[in-house]
Amino acid sequence: YAFAATTQQTIYTAPSGNDFDFVIVKGIIACDHGNQQTDLDISITDTSANEFFIFKQHNISAHATEELLVNGGLILQQGEIIKAQVNHANIHLVLNIVEYAKGN
Repeated sequence: YAFAATTQQTIYTAPSGNDFDFVIVKGIIACDHGNQQTDLDISITDTSANEFFIFKQHNISAHATEELLVNGGLILQQGEIIKAQVNHANIHLVLNIVEYAKGN
C-alpha cells in the first residue's frame, strides 16, 4: 500500500461470507521512501467499530525499511479491518496475508 495522504487509510479488510473462516497476517513491512522520518500508526478495527492499536507513533527513519510483525502473526476474523496512518505520505506498507476458507 502506498500512502498518498496523512489521514487514516483502510489497508485491508478480511473477507466475510459463508466460505470464509479467518486470516493470518504473517508479516508487515514498512519502507520510508522519503527524505524524512515518519510516524506510523497501525490498528485493527473489529466489526463493532472498536479500534485496537498494534503500533502507535512507531518511528520509521528516512530511507529505512522495517519488518514490523515478526515471529508470529495476527489473526483476523470476518470483516475486521487493518487501518494505518502516517504523518508524512512517504511510506509503503507490504502485508503478507493468508486467507483461510472453511474446510482448509
